[in-house]
Parts: sequence; C-alpha cells; structure tokens
Amino acid sequence: MRVHLSTRLNAPPEWVATQLQSTAVFRHITAPLMRFRPVQGARWPAHWEQGEFALDMRLLGVLPMGPQTVRISIEPPPQAGGWPTLRDNGDGLLMRRWDHRITLEPLPDGTTLYTDDVKVVARHLPWLMTPLSTAFAQVFYRHRQRRWRKLAEQHAGLRAAEHAAPSCAQHKRRAFEHLLAGFAGQPEAPPAVRWRWLEAAHVLGQSSLPLHWRSHCAMLRYALQLRDSHEAAGQMARLALVPLGHLLARLPAGNIGRAHVSAFRPMAPDPAVAALIERALEDGTASRPGPAVR
Repeated sequence: MRVHLSTRLNAPPEWVATQLQSTAVFRHITAPLMRFRPVQGARWPAHWEQGEFALDMRLLGVLPMGPQTVRISIEPPPQAGGWPTLRDNGDGLLMRRWDHRITLEPLPDGTTLYTDDVKVVARHLPWLMTPLSTAFAQVFYRHRQRRWRKLAEQHAGLRAAEHAAPSCAQHKRRAFEHLLAGFAGQPEAPPAVRWRWLEAAHVLGQSSLPLHWRSHCAMLRYALQLRDSHEAAGQMARLALVPLGHLLARLPAGNIGRAHVSAFRPMAPDPAVAALIERALEDGTASRPGPAVR
C-alpha cells in the first residue's frame, strides 16, 4: 500500500537538500514519535551516505519496534534540471518493504514543495498488518512534515532577520500589478496565453488575502468574458473559499487557481507561469508587460 504526502517548506530547495543529508536533522524530525539508534553500539555518522545502515527503532522512545535496515540511494531527478530523489528502500523485523522516496520541487516564491512517497508491505499477516502499517505511516510522515515545516520556518526567520527587507510586500504587490497589466495589455492574445498571466498572479499573490481575492476576481471576469460556465462556477467557488483558506492558513503552495485543478492541491506551476513570475519580480515596477510566453 502507498502513502503520498506533500507540503510546502518555507525554505529554498538548496537548504532542504542539505538538511536531508544530516542524520541529526533526521533524528529531530522523527522525534519524539519514533526514536532511532544505531545497532550494536555503532556511532551516528554526521551525514547519510549511500549504502546500508542498521537502526533500532522505538515507538515514543519506549516501545521496541525491532531493527530496521536503511538502504540509502540517490536517483536521478524526475524532470531534467530538477533535484535528485533521495530513496530509502528498507526492511525490518516487522516490515518486508518500506520503500520511501523524498522529492523536492522549487516553487516560484523560492520555497520548496516537499513530498514523501512510501510503499509499505508488512512481513507478518500482510492482509491485516499492511493496512495498519500504512495507517501508521500516514501518522508518522504527517508528523515528520510538521517538524520539517517548523524547522524551515525557523530558518526563514533567521534569514529574514539577517536580510530584513521592509519593501518586500510592496515589491510583491508591484510584481502582482505587473502580471495583471500583462494580462490586460494583450487582449488579442489566445486565451491559453492570457490565462498564464492570471495563473502567475494567483501563485504570486496567494499568500496575501487582498491579492488572492483580486486574482480570483480577475479570473471570474475573464471566464465570463469567454462564456466559460465551468470556469466561472469554479472561480465563484474559490472566491467563497479564499477567506476560509486564509483564516485556517490552508493555502496550497503553487496552486494556479483554475477550475480544472483541485483547490487544495500544492503544485509546481508550469515553467511558463514560473517564468512570468520570475520576470515580474525582477521588474515589478515596469509599466509595460513583457512579451507573452507561448
């Protein structure tokens, strides 16, 4: 059975990839739900290396879960120019298979979409224990991702303190206006091209309630202009969700805001959308939109 969970980390992929190599960070994010220690008195290495490593596991640091063999390997990135996948293809006393892959995807705002993908097969009574082990894996990896988010927020706080930028919000707003101007400045462009400007504005402005609201209003107006009833209905539903999403802090990073994608799904935007955002951030004060990305 499989567990697939993604979350947004408020840190660049370079930082996350470096932390993934640290065994101290591994022990931090798994505690206190699960405690690990090397078997037979071995010492923890400072960093993970490719190969096998035997660990003893204890639930809550107390209940023995038996030994686990960790097999670390690095796989090529799923997409050209992406980040390699970190894989732990392990097994243990209770598990016949615990195949865990970690993937990182850069998001346009400089943060990271972090994904745990785990395949689980129990060693004993698999018809019963595999579903139970999968349920535990859901709890375990959600716990890990919560710890990752806190760690990334701490890093972001230190980085912000070191490089305070009072005009950051103003810069983002200017870039947002630049994207809306790009949309408005190309009335004759094909709808697919114009939608990219609005998708980029949504991704960039999603963390700000006023900008988030404006991006969906612009999408609704354009859907009505195109007489696209499905898109218009989707935008009306998303406008209803915007205040709730900000109130609960449940904003799926990178989501393009369109009706054909889930409103709750974190995602890495299309390269064309990411390019528009990057260009807008570089020249947020521009009065004229750049050329369309086709």
